[in-house]
Amino acid sequence: MTLQLDELATRFNLELRGQAKAEINAVASLQMATAGDISFCIGRRYLAELENTHATAVILHPDLSGSYHGNALLTENPHATFAKIAEFLHPQSRKPSGIHPSAEVDALATIHASASVAENVTIEKSANIAAGCQIGAGCYIGEKVVVGENTILKNNVTLHHEVIIGSNCILQSGCVVGSDGFGHARDGDHWLPVPQLGKVVLGDDVSIGANTTIDRGALGDTSIGNGVKIDNLVQIAHNVTIGDDTAIAACVGIAGSTTIGKRCTLAGQTGVADNISICDDAHFTGQTAVRSDIKKSGVYSSGVLLEESRSWSRNAMRFKQLNSLFKQVRDLTRNNSHK
Repeated sequence: MTLQLDELATRFNLELRGQAKAEINAVASLQMATAGDISFCIGRRYLAELENTHATAVILHPDLSGSYHGNALLTENPHATFAKIAEFLHPQSRKPSGIHPSAEVDALATIHASASVAENVTIEKSANIAAGCQIGAGCYIGEKVVVGENTILKNNVTLHHEVIIGSNCILQSGCVVGSDGFGHARDGDHWLPVPQLGKVVLGDDVSIGANTTIDRGALGDTSIGNGVKIDNLVQIAHNVTIGDDTAIAACVGIAGSTTIGKRCTLAGQTGVADNISICDDAHFTGQTAVRSDIKKSGVYSSGVLLEESRSWSRNAMRFKQLNSLFKQVRDLTRNNSHK
């Protein structure tokens, strides 16, 4: 698709600076862009790349407009605008509607005529696949599963029984929704499995990354709100509730019965203990360990920062001596106060 720069400015309500009739046909990074490409710059740390880019146009914040003399589209949010333009210039192709002959579909399943079901898919009885859905090759959809309109399942997605998926969701390859939670009761020296009888309910516009797992509830449901974005290799345990528009990066682990509010962000390898309650608008940097309720919005961190190994070893040893040092200082303070 080829558009002129002024057409993009009009469509996305942007301020244009430069050649209105410059032709744009693709998006690219500042470093890789060539003639016909549009790129974006989100901060002064990228000014060197901005100065040397060969892009036909760049999406910029107005504060950076004086640092670039080429064609530009100005916006308060260059990254989001770039995403919208990229989606417009590079629309995802749709698979043709219909059911591939190799798919195994139970006679009691309901599949809308506009849905696409690829090869080697299994759909169990009483499942309901809504209009515009795309079910990739090798997917498994269990009994009484509901998949909302225009939701896309990439290849080899597994939806266990009674899972409910909203509209306009994207589930990447290998993710598993509705697996049994890690529920066991101690019986002497052994563990007894606790039946996992709840569901998983996903809202609308949810994205689930590759090889992520979301466990079904033990009694109630595991609930993922509207607009939630979850990266690859994330583990969400039984009865977790996640509020609207929260984003979770790769390798995060969330233990059972945790409640996470709206608009939160969890950076990579964050770990959340069970039965934790997290308020709205709480943000956690990478490798943060959340062990208690978070009642105030803000940014939270934990963990040990990177340093040279020899220095880290010395500091780790001193940390082990911290309690002894504290007691010495306390005793000195008491003795001095009595003089």
